[in-house]
Amino acid sequence: MPIQTINQDWSSGNLPPLSRQIVVTADSEANAEIAVADSSTDLAINLAIDVSALKLLYMVSDQDLIVETNDGTTPDDTITLKAGKPLVWHEDCGYTNPLGTDVTAFFATNASGGDATLHIKTLQDATPS
Repeated sequence: MPIQTINQDWSSGNLPPLSRQIVVTADSEANAEIAVADSSTDLAINLAIDVSALKLLYMVSDQDLIVETNDGTTPDDTITLKAGKPLVWHEDCGYTNPLGTDVTAFFATNASGGDATLHIKTLQDATPS
């Protein structure tokens, strides 16, 4: 059974630091590391997600990217990733899933001026009830 762990740390001056570890378990995971060349437009990424079964989504890039779902021209969702700033969502985080509909593919656009590496990490329930 796949387990993914997210560590969150906070510190400020003389205040005591805070540290939290989030552990998410599911029976299926899909992970991808994609090279997105500079000036790529709507690079197709074959990664499917059933949003009703999604337990965790983690996306991060080393360059600014626009990531769209299902269609690069008329996407269902548009995610603007800033370099080094991850999108982190899990089912118990208290926030709305950033994916509004099932994903059949992602499309990445890179206008950052440099080649990028996009990481997508997911946990899904392969046998939802």
